[in-house]
Amino acid sequence: MAWPDVRHRAAGALSCKTAFAAIFVLALPLIAPGCAPSRPADAAWDPDSIPDAFARSTAALMWPGLPLAFLVDEHGALANGLWRVAFEPAADGARAGDPARVACQDRWLPVVRWNRAAGDVRWRFEAVAFPARDERDSVLAVSIRVEAVNGGTRRHALVLRAAFDSLEAAAPFVAPEGEIQLPSSWRWARAAGRDSACGWSAHALPGREAAGEFALEPGAHEVERFVVTSHALSAADLARCARESHAACVRRVTEYWRREVGRGTQFALGDLETERALAAARVVLLACRTEWAGTWYPIGGPFQYRDVWLRDGARLIQALAITGYTSEARRLADGLATLQWPQGAFLTQRGQLDGTGQALWAFEQASLRPRPDSTVGRLARQALEAWHWIEIQRGLSHRGGGRFAGFLPVTDPRDAELVSAQLVGNDAWGIAAGEAAARLAGAAGLRADSARVDSSRRAYRAEFVAALGRSDSPDVPPSWQGGGRDWGNLAVAWPTRALPASDPRCERLARRMWAEAGGAGLTCYGDPDSLQGYVGVDLAVWALLADRPAQADSVLGALLGWRTGSGTSAELFSRSTRDFGADLPPHPTSAAALTALVRNALIYDDGDTLQLTLGARQLWWRGTRVTRAPTRWGTIDLEFRADARRASWTWTPVPVWTALRVPPGTRLAGRMAGAGAAAAHVALRPPGSGSFEAEIEGEP
Repeated sequence: MAWPDVRHRAAGALSCKTAFAAIFVLALPLIAPGCAPSRPADAAWDPDSIPDAFARSTAALMWPGLPLAFLVDEHGALANGLWRVAFEPAADGARAGDPARVACQDRWLPVVRWNRAAGDVRWRFEAVAFPARDERDSVLAVSIRVEAVNGGTRRHALVLRAAFDSLEAAAPFVAPEGEIQLPSSWRWARAAGRDSACGWSAHALPGREAAGEFALEPGAHEVERFVVTSHALSAADLARCARESHAACVRRVTEYWRREVGRGTQFALGDLETERALAAARVVLLACRTEWAGTWYPIGGPFQYRDVWLRDGARLIQALAITGYTSEARRLADGLATLQWPQGAFLTQRGQLDGTGQALWAFEQASLRPRPDSTVGRLARQALEAWHWIEIQRGLSHRGGGRFAGFLPVTDPRDAELVSAQLVGNDAWGIAAGEAAARLAGAAGLRADSARVDSSRRAYRAEFVAALGRSDSPDVPPSWQGGGRDWGNLAVAWPTRALPASDPRCERLARRMWAEAGGAGLTCYGDPDSLQGYVGVDLAVWALLADRPAQADSVLGALLGWRTGSGTSAELFSRSTRDFGADLPPHPTSAAALTALVRNALIYDDGDTLQLTLGARQLWWRGTRVTRAPTRWGTIDLEFRADARRASWTWTPVPVWTALRVPPGTRLAGRMAGAGAAAAHVALRPPGSGSFEAEIEGEP
C-alpha cells in the first residue's frame, strides 16, 4: 500500500482525541581531527520482506558531513549514544512486539521502515534523515511517520507512549572525548513556545513523558508525524522543519541519494542483488565523512568509530577513488595529509605503524586516477618525508642487528594482531609506501626522487622475501617472531603488492585462512566462530590475480550473504549467534571491501596492464556494462558478454596492454591466431585496442 502523508481516518472511524508526546535530548557533536534500478519513491514495500543476515535488525540515519547519526535499534527506538527514545505502542493494553526487520527501501535507499504489531493492530514506522534547515546545516533532522492500522473486525483502544532513557541506558556507541555535559532541552517545541527543543509534534505536551490515547475502528488507520533534531533548535526553526510534509522529506531524501549514487561509476550487471549491495555500500562510504574547519576526514563509522583511523580511512578513500568519486576521495586524502607527524610518519592510533603506508597508498590511489591531480606535488613531498621516516626506522633496525634486522620496530597496535612484535603487515605496508611515494614523485615530475625511492623500495622488498625464507612459517606469519593474529599479513599480495600473486606463500596463506574459517569466504578473527567482515577481501583480490576466480567469487558470495536489512555489513560478528555485539553496522571498511572486490573483478589497474573481467560472475556474462570507471590511464567504459561459444569485449582504448579473462569454466579455443593469448584463460591485446571477440570452449 502507498503511505499517505496527511493525517486521516477511514470512513466509519470514530472521532478520537489524540495526544502524542515524547522526550528528545540535545545530541552533542563529537568531531575528530546505480546502481539500483529506479522506482517510484512512494512505492509500496514491506520492511518485513527484506532479508537480514543478523540476529538483531538495525539501521543508520546519517548524512555526509554531519557530526552525529541516529541508530534505529532492534526495538524500534531512536538512539544517538547519549540518549534513547523508545516508542511504546499498545492495543487494548497489550504492548506491541519488537520489529522483525528494520530495513531500507530496496535494501539500500535510506528510507527506513519497521513494523510492530499488537494483536490486530499494526504500527508502521518510516523515517528519513536530512540537514535540518539547509544543505550546509550541521544539525541532522529526522522525519518520522507513524501509522496505526486496525486489521481486525472490532474496535481497539490504542496507546502510544514515548519515553526518554537516561545516558546509562543508552546504546554505548559514541566514543566521547573529554567530559560530556548532559543536555537540557529534553522537550518538544510547542506552537506558542519560545524555548529551544529537540523535536516537534502537533500534539506536544509539557514534561518529559506523555502518552496519546485513541480508538480505532475495524479497517481504520491513524497517522502521526514527528520531527527530531540532533541538536536543540528554536521553536520557530523546528516549526519550519515540520512545515515540509513527511512525503516531501522522503522525496527530497530519495532524490538526493539516487543522484549521489548515480553520479559515480555505474555497474549494470544484470544482477540486482550485487547492484543493490554496491549502492548500499556507496551510501555508507559517502556518509562516513566529517568536516572540521573546512577540511574533510573519513570516519570509521556513524556510531562508535566517529573518529579517524588510518586503517579504515585509507580503504574508504580508495573505494571512492576507483568508483568515480574523485573529488571526494581527494578532499579526504587532503584530510589525512594534515595528520602527518613532524618526523614524517602518519599515525592515528598508538602502535599502528602500518598507518604511514596506508596514508601514502590512499594519496596515490586518489591522486593518480583518472589523471594526476594538481595537488600531487604537495602530496608527493609529504610522501617523500614519510618514506624518509621509514628509511630511518629501517636504518636503526639494521644497526641493532638480530634475525629480523632492517624491518620496522617492535610494536603493539592493540587492535588486531594482539602481540608485541615486529609485524609483517607493518613492513608490507612499508613496501607499499615506497611504491606510492615513487609513483607520486614521478607524477609530480620529481624523477630523481622517484627513482631513488623505487630503488630503496626494491631493496626493502628483497629483504622482505629473504626474511620470509628464514622464518618458521610455511606461508606469511602475522609477525616476524611468529606470534599474533593474522591481520596485516593478509595484505601482502594486495593491496600492498609486497609479494607477487604467484608466490606460493600467498596461496598457502589463503588456504590456511579459509580452512580456519570453514571454507573460502570470510576470514575468522582468532575464534573460528568470530567472522571478520572485510579483511578476507585482500585474499579474494589475490585470488583474482592468481587466476582463481572461483575462490574470489566465494568471498563475494559471503559478503553478499552477510548483510543487514539496509544492505550493509558489520565489522565483526558471530557465525553461530549471528550477532555483532556492540560493533554496530554499518562499517565503512566492509563497504569499501565489497566495492573494491567487485570493481577489481571487472577492472584492475594497479599494475602496468589493464586487466578486465578477472572475476566476472557467470551471471554477468549475459551482458554487462560499466560506465565512467576511473583508471590510471583515464576514465573508461567496458561492455562484455558471452554465450557457449564466443565471448566479446568492448572497452575504451588505453595506452597499455589489456588482458581479458574468459568466463568461468571456459578457456580460449584453438590457436587464437593474432590474439596474443598468454594463457588458456587470458587474451592479451596491444595498446590502443578497444574491442575483441574470442572463441571459447568448456574446460576439459
